[in-house]
Amino acid sequence: MTHPVLLRLSLLSLVLISPGFGALANASAPPAAPPEAAKAAEGQKQADAEKQAQADGEKKKQAEAEKQKKADTEKQRQTIADIRNLGTALFSWLTDQVEATVEEQEAENATKGEPPVRGNGDDTRNKTFDIQDNPLVSREDLEEFLVPNYIAAIPETDPWGNPYEVRINTDNLMAKTVMSIRSPGRKGYFAGDVYKMGGFDPTDFDQDIVWTDGFFVRWPSEDHPVHKPLPIPPSGRQ
Repeated sequence: MTHPVLLRLSLLSLVLISPGFGALANASAPPAAPPEAAKAAEGQKQADAEKQAQADGEKKKQAEAEKQKKADTEKQRQTIADIRNLGTALFSWLTDQVEATVEEQEAENATKGEPPVRGNGDDTRNKTFDIQDNPLVSREDLEEFLVPNYIAAIPETDPWGNPYEVRINTDNLMAKTVMSIRSPGRKGYFAGDVYKMGGFDPTDFDQDIVWTDGFFVRWPSEDHPVHKPLPIPPSGRQ
């Protein structure tokens, strides 16, 4: 008889104690957040992620711009070096040609009692320069004039891939202006044909670089003020 009583008492104890265990389990669980608060937290998390992505994008864009600027700066320097080297070769060739021409004129005029004819002494560095005063010269003729006595090879294009333009007044090597070399810069087309001597902002890689008769007419200069307007591209070209 004792065992059935004990069994009933044990079962009753379990019934009475079980709700307490459930209450304790529920008390240990964290309270559920209201739907509005959860939605706001999720929205803030998304906004923070978008803000970080935008900041990362701006940082990447700045890094790419800085990388491009360094590349264009190096290309500009190489263009200056190419033009200077080719110009030095041209000037040496011109000096030899003029000396030979002067000797011929002196020999010819000596029999007539006349002085040799020379170009005027105007300082073209203080004036505007029309690039079309001198005719274009082909690469084949240029190589014939200069290679290999004055230069090993003629640079065909600038580092941006644009052909160098060379002009020489072979009909009158004693003229006021005789020769020129120019590059259109990064943009790939010339801003015009008339130039006034002066430097330009070295970070403006779209400017023409121009050399004539022994000196640069247009060149990058740290002393030049910035924010100069860019040339308008010819119709049909971008």
